[in-house]
Parts: sequence; C-alpha cells; structure tokens
Amino acid sequence: MSLLFYRRPDYVEKNQRPMSASDYQKYSEKQRAAIPPELSFEYVVANRAIPPCSLQDFMGYLLYVSHDAENLQFYLWFQDYSKRFLATPRTEQALSPLWDDDAALAVGSDPGPGMPDKRPGLGTEFQFDFDTNEVTLDPITGQQPVLSAAALSNPAHTVEVANSQMGLKWQSFTIQPFRSEINRVISHYLAPGSPRELNLSQRDRTACLRALQHTTHPSAFSVPMSVVTDSLRSQSHPNFIRWSLVNGNKPRMIFGRSLGAVNILFGFVIAIVLTLSSKPRWYRLFAALAWLLGFNFLLAGSNGICLVLYATRDRHLRPWEQYSNDSWPSQMASDDSDEVTLAGSDMYSMSPVHGKKRHFALEAFGTANSYGHEVWVDKYRAKMMVRKVFDTRVWVQNESVRLMQDKVALQALIWSIIVTVPLTALFAAVPKGSFY
Repeated sequence: MSLLFYRRPDYVEKNQRPMSASDYQKYSEKQRAAIPPELSFEYVVANRAIPPCSLQDFMGYLLYVSHDAENLQFYLWFQDYSKRFLATPRTEQALSPLWDDDAALAVGSDPGPGMPDKRPGLGTEFQFDFDTNEVTLDPITGQQPVLSAAALSNPAHTVEVANSQMGLKWQSFTIQPFRSEINRVISHYLAPGSPRELNLSQRDRTACLRALQHTTHPSAFSVPMSVVTDSLRSQSHPNFIRWSLVNGNKPRMIFGRSLGAVNILFGFVIAIVLTLSSKPRWYRLFAALAWLLGFNFLLAGSNGICLVLYATRDRHLRPWEQYSNDSWPSQMASDDSDEVTLAGSDMYSMSPVHGKKRHFALEAFGTANSYGHEVWVDKYRAKMMVRKVFDTRVWVQNESVRLMQDKVALQALIWSIIVTVPLTALFAAVPKGSFY
C-alpha cells in the first residue's frame, strides 16, 4: 500500500526571508522520511554520495537551478575554518575568546526597539539603535549598493563601511588570528551589497558583525550558520534530492509525457473503432496495450522519470556537465567515473589557500554567483531541440537514487494497471455496434 502512495520529496518553496525555527522543524520532519540515509544532508556535504547526488552536483544545483549557492559556499568555508581555528596554538586562540550570551552582555547587549539603553558603561565605544538602523541605499537605483571589485580587494575598508551601515561604531582587534580572512568573509558574505550576500535579517546581520568586532572565534558565526544550515537542510537539500531523481532534461520529459498522451488517445481510438465494428470483443484488448503504455509513460513522466532512460539506468547530463571545463570537472561517462569522483574530494575544500584555479563556485571567495559568461550557456542554447531530446546520457551511479527511481517506476506501472483494467472491462462489456 505504501508503494501506491509513494511520493518523492516535496518541493519546498524558497522563502524571501530567513526560515523560522518552527518552519524548519516542520519541513525537516516531513522530508526526513522521503530521503534515504545514504542521501542525507550529512552524506552529501561530506562528499560521501556519488553522482547524481555528489557535493559537486549539489553545488551545481544551487548555482544553476535554485540560485543560492552562497549558502553552501559559506557553510563549507565555515566547516573548514572551524577546523583550522581549532588547530591553531592555544596562545593564539586565547586572543579570540568564545562568543556567547555572557560575552555579549560583557560588552553590552542590544536594547529592544524603542527602549532606552540604561546599561552602565555603554555609550562610549559601541552604540546601536534598532529604530535608526537603516542600510544606506543607492540614491539612483534605490537599492543596496553592490560592492565593486576594488572594494573586495580592500576587505578591511569594506568591513568599516559595513559596520558603519549597520550602526556599529567600533574597531575590530587586528592581532587576533585569521582577522584578515574574517574581513574577507564579511566583504563577501555579510556586508550589504556583497557579491555573495547571505539572506539574513537586519538584526541577525548586525548581531554577527558585532560579534566579529570582538572575536574571530567560530562561535561568532553562530547566527548566520544557524540560518544557512536551516535553509540548506530544510529547503535546498530536499529540493536537490527531488531534482536529482529526474533522469531526463525538460525537452525529454515533455516528449515522454506527450508520447504517453498520444498512446492513451490511440487506445481510445482503437477501443471505439473496434466497439462500433462487428469484430469479436476480445479484439478490444489491443486498446489495453496502448492504454497501459500511455498511462505508464504519463504517470512516470509526471514524477520526472523517462522510462526509456530508466530501462538502461541512464540519465541525461546536465547542460553544464556536457562541455569540458578545466575548472568544473566533467561527468562524461567513463569506466572509472566512481573512482575519479570519490578521489577528488580535495576539490571541495573551501580553504583560502588553493593550489590551482578552480570553478569560482568551488572557491570560498570570488565573484558573484552568475554564470551567463560560461561557455556552456551559449552552446546549449544553440543546440537543436531534437538533439536535446536525445541528449548525451550517463549511467546513474548512485544506488539509492536508482532504488527511489524503482519505486516511482513501479508505482506508475501499478497505477497504470489499476486504470487500464476497468477501462478495458468497460469497453469489453459494451455490445458491438456492427456498423461495419
């Protein structure tokens, strides 16, 4: 019975504002049962899953499909940064103390909106008022100004500007470990108008910038990490798994569903023609073959499965995977593709120290996440529709994905039989018309 009503992970709408704790809990519990442990968020971000659910595939989905790759980029950088910070000598760690509620109270916590700040000793070094805290807008466009390349080349100045926009009037400690790297993080992810600006509320952004003024300890990023992790776990990851189950591109899926509809229509034509004729009733069983095939293609296609590709355990390559790129590894079919993918786990390190040029999406710091300049965009747009329908294919390596596709395909077959049998019986019960 569960197979009849099996559903792949639901699509989670992208929020324009950070997700609340209650929403995160609701979505996470709902999606956990639909996603096998081998495709869990932990497996994917640790690069333990193989295509089409590898970390590279996840980054490609966020960059080219959902357009919020900055969340994963920041998440991977933070995981790497935490390890490097904890590996530093304790004498250096002591310069950047843990940031918690006690530390925030020690330097003064933010007063509530409209409430006067009566804490002793505050007002000389750090002042902030939520009522007057507004980000400076561009007078021409009326939007937040986007940081230029020159601004990114001078992270320290960008940090000062960001702090000023947030109402923070206090200088950071420059002798703390990784202070220059933290300045780069602020100029890339936290400053208003930064190229990879995270979707943070004004209060959360200010809280993080305020913490980073006092320490470079990883705990200073607790607020943005909570928002980013919740978004990745409850929205991006379930949508990515749902998207990964689709084994054909959009033209192929439209072609498959159209083929199913044509077969269903053809089945009705056969049934009506044979019913009106003087042929024996068992001839009408030929309509059942067309119906069964048509409903199977239509139902499977509505869940993202092309039965022709499914029969060979193949999937279409994504447009950005089809064209060789030195900085974005290709996933063209090969005998040792598993070993190549798994052996390349070092490419996902978001450490600022890099040995060679890589795709900008795999770098912790870089330009904005736009891809209009990439070679594959124009090449794929110029490809003929027929070639897109019969596009390059590659074997589905991930067994968990294949098992989920099995459920979708088998469910489509069962429902096709359930619909076809009574439909055939209905036409078989009608007396023949003997019109010809």
